[in-house]
Amino acid sequence: MPAPYGDSPGHWEFLESKDGKAEMSWTPTPDMANPFGSVHGGIIATVIDESCGAALMPLIEAPSAPTVSLNVEYLHAVQIGGTYTVRSEIVRKGRAMAIADSRILNEEGTMLVRGTCFFQIPRPK
Repeated sequence: MPAPYGDSPGHWEFLESKDGKAEMSWTPTPDMANPFGSVHGGIIATVIDESCGAALMPLIEAPSAPTVSLNVEYLHAVQIGGTYTVRSEIVRKGRAMAIADSRILNEEGTMLVRGTCFFQIPRPK
């Protein structure tokens, strides 16, 4: 699965995507920094969205499902250069909508960020 920042020195690697769950490893780089030196919130939101989407895709027949809502709670700063684990899980899937929760954890297992995505599931043609 291609990722928007895949060619950056910092990148993510999907470790698993099945049964409504996804896990990835992510190492942000200096090009992802905000003015304060930690990872920019927009980059973090993108990572949450991509991971939640990866949890959903094995469960649907459509090639994509648009995000209709994304909520991100920044609990702690995400530092440049660390390696983080991103875990996402589908918590509800209906015919037209799916909801996924995601967590970004540091190497010690502390939750730094949590997010929720709502996806529209395209109707079969």
